[in-house]
Amino acid sequence: MLKLAGMKDAQCAEVIAQTLNAINGVNDVNVSFSSNRASVTFDETLTSLPLLKQAVQQAGYEIAKPKHGEDGECCGGCGGS
Repeated sequence: MLKLAGMKDAQCAEVIAQTLNAINGVNDVNVSFSSNRASVTFDETLTSLPLLKQAVQQAGYEIAKPKHGEDGECCGGCGGS
């Protein structure tokens, strides 16, 4: 799941979907303008999450920084909250 930023309308979501679908190894893409998220199913032997993020950025959009703990990462000092 990619959390996105910079989308202004549904057309932006379509551009991001087309961008991600063009990447070798991407099997399925669902971009939601209303939730600012992209769900991407891909073959990890052919592409990677950093490459997907880079493609979104090259298309002119941003990857939003997840809230603390939202991406499963935590410093451990807060107990995960």
